[in-house]
Amino acid sequence: MILTVTLNPSMDYSYIVPSLKLDQVNRVDNPHTSIGGKGINAGRVIAQSGEKVLLTGILGGPVGKTILDTLLAENRYLLDFLTIDGNSRNAITIMHDGNIHTELVEKGIFLSQQNELLFFQHLNEIFKSNPISVVCISGSVNSKNKEFHAQLLQFIRKTVGNDLPILMDISGEQLRNCLEQKNVRPNFIKPNHHELEELVGKKLDSDQEIIAVLESPLFAGIDTVMISQGGNGALVKHKTTIYKIEIPDIDIINTTGCGDATVGGMAFSISQKDSIEQSLKYSMACGMSNALSNTNGTIDLKQVALFANRVRLFKLKE
Repeated sequence: MILTVTLNPSMDYSYIVPSLKLDQVNRVDNPHTSIGGKGINAGRVIAQSGEKVLLTGILGGPVGKTILDTLLAENRYLLDFLTIDGNSRNAITIMHDGNIHTELVEKGIFLSQQNELLFFQHLNEIFKSNPISVVCISGSVNSKNKEFHAQLLQFIRKTVGNDLPILMDISGEQLRNCLEQKNVRPNFIKPNHHELEELVGKKLDSDQEIIAVLESPLFAGIDTVMISQGGNGALVKHKTTIYKIEIPDIDIINTTGCGDATVGGMAFSISQKDSIEQSLKYSMACGMSNALSNTNGTIDLKQVALFANRVRLFKLKE
């Protein structure tokens, strides 16, 4: 069973309008609504791939109840969220004037120090009660504690040991603080090109520059580091091997959730004990399949099988 952790889920509303006019009323059709959250999207892909998945995280208030009721209605997962005071967030996306996306994203429930402790206790009970084989931690947290994800990683390692695969799809200061502690490491991380530049504080204009960063001490001890490059595929460091991944061109419908689908595919493949080559192909194929769906975290297994056969891996270094 795979556990996904989403600390800041959202209720997502997407509006499509020909143009967005500021300082006046914009009359629009009813929005497409969905549940947002990187770990939830990853969990959808895991469930569609055929593995049992348990979703956890933080919910609160009427928005939190709507999120939980919607996930229950999907009937795909086991659900064990911690409910705290406050209201889960809304996120509004307006697609307008061609391909411009304007987003209004609330901060979400504030995670106090007391609630951090409650969540750690909640996680401890989950590990006691469920045969968790892989953990997937995804997305942001609304907290003043810049070390939260580092402490979360420490807690999980202390609770379940070093053998349990842990995937982390986080960014910014939270990721940097995780990487700066050398005593515990995640097994997989997936910053995109921009997030990697933000992490190291400089522009990276070539694959060679990215590879030099991947081989730096910052990433030592992490089994797999994937740098996603959108339609250009990815660069991956797995132990000492560097892979360049090329993916076929597709007519993209939706880019939102593609990275989450990639992480979900990787978590599933790791749970199946696939080879790294199989895992990379499957995960990239899941991201591509998501790009052909209007709903985030949605894949078509026939598409995934087709795309996985068309993903090309090149070993740049061994």
